Amino acid sequence: MTNQRDSIQSTLYLWPLRTLYVGHIHRLSQLSQGAHAVIYGLDSDIQVCIGEQVFSSRSFLIPAGVRYTGDSFGQRIGCCFLDPLGRDFLFHKPLMNNAEAGIYFNSSREGSQLVALNDVHQRGVDAATAYQLLLDELFPGVETQVDGFKEDRRIVRVVELIRSDPTENISNDDLGAQVGLSGARLQRLFKQATGIPIRRYRLWHRLFVTASMMAMGSTLTDAGLAAGFSDSSHLNHVFKDMLGTKPSTVLRRSRNIRILVGSDT
Repeated sequence: MTNQRDSIQSTLYLWPLRTLYVGHIHRLSQLSQGAHAVIYGLDSDIQVCIGEQVFSSRSFLIPAGVRYTGDSFGQRIGCCFLDPLGRDFLFHKPLMNNAEAGIYFNSSREGSQLVALNDVHQRGVDAATAYQLLLDELFPGVETQVDGFKEDRRIVRVVELIRSDPTENISNDDLGAQVGLSGARLQRLFKQATGIPIRRYRLWHRLFVTASMMAMGSTLTDAGLAAGFSDSSHLNHVFKDMLGTKPSTVLRRSRNIRILVGSDT
C-alpha cells in the first residue's frame, strides 16, 4: 500500500533571494552547486560524500563550489539554496555542530527546522506561506543577527546586472567598468562574496530562470533557450553538474512535482 505521505507532491519554490525543494529525489551524482545550501533529511539521515569521505546527518550546510555526491536513500529531503551574497551562509555556519572536508553538519536548530520543512511539504502550502515559515524557522533574525556581514554594493550591482538579462554574456571587464573595478579585481571580490566565479553564477541564475519559465507553462527546451542556454545539451550539462541530476527528473511538469514562484516580501 502506498504511504499517504509518499503521495504528496514534491514542490520547487522559487524566490529571487532563495530557492527551496521539498520532496523525494533520486541519488545525486557528483555536483558543484552555484549557491550555498542547507539540506535536510526529512525522514532520516542523508549521506554526503566528499571524495572518499562519507558523512551522515539530518542536516548539512554545503558551501557553493564544493564538489560532492548525495543520497537520501529514497527518503524525502528539504533543500534550501541560500542568498548569493553570503548572509544566510554566515547565519547557519555557527549553528552547525560539526565541520569536516569543507562542509558543515548537525544543526543545533535541526529539530524546529525539520518540523517547519515537514509542515511545508505535508500541507503543500503556497509560496508566500512557505517563505514565511522559512523566515521564522530557518532564518530567524537573519537580517540583524549576522555579526561581521556587510554587503559590497559593487557585488550587489553586478548580481543585479546579471539578473537583468541572463542571456547576455557580459565580460568581467565590462561588468567591472560599471562598478569601478578591473575585471580581475571584480572576479576576486565576486568569488570571495559568493563562493563561485561570475560565469558560474550566471549559469546558476539561468537555471533559476529556466525553472521560473517552466512554472509559467514553457517547455524545458523553450525555457532553457530563453534563459540563455545555447541548446538542450548545454542546459542538460549545466543542470547535472550543478544539481546532480537531469532537468527532466526534477523539472518535468507532472502530477508529482509542482513549481511555485513567489516574492521575497
